[in-house]
Amino acid sequence: MLTRTFAWITAITFFLILSVYTFAAEPPSPAAYGIRMEQAWIPMPDGIRLAATLYMPDGAKAGEKFPALLEYLPYRKDDGTAAGDYPEHAYFARRGFIGVRVDIRGFGASEGVPPEREYSEQEQLDGEQVIAWLASQPWSNGNVGMFGISWGGFTALQMAMRHPPALKAILAVDATARVVSR
Repeated sequence: MLTRTFAWITAITFFLILSVYTFAAEPPSPAAYGIRMEQAWIPMPDGIRLAATLYMPDGAKAGEKFPALLEYLPYRKDDGTAAGDYPEHAYFARRGFIGVRVDIRGFGASEGVPPEREYSEQEQLDGEQVIAWLASQPWSNGNVGMFGISWGGFTALQMAMRHPPALKAILAVDATARVVSR
């Protein structure tokens, strides 16, 4: 009995290892740039400024333009999330994207008062302004993507439903487009 069990475990293990090598994704593209971090203020129509950290590709050719990848959250970009933000945004910056982490109005380093509820109309209006600002910068090729988990994913879905012209793609993880009311 033990021999048969061992044989099955060995066969399954061999199959799993073979599967990993057979179906493995391609390795990541090599880094083409260094990283330069910049702090920026993004102006809103009412005079409030939202705080942003830009992870820029360093070593670009003169006049080279890049798409932006936006993460738009209330979780204070300069506090506990900064250590986790760096590897994500740096990965993309090294491969020719501007990684952008923005604090929602009234949170973290951003000015203003937090909206009365999560996923508010004000938050979404501000998000549209952020996308337009990113698309209009001299380093931008006019294309913006959004990504996020949970709140960030939900915000990306909400922005996509508003159809801002510069928003070309989203990646929403553990998120839903449905707001639950109580």
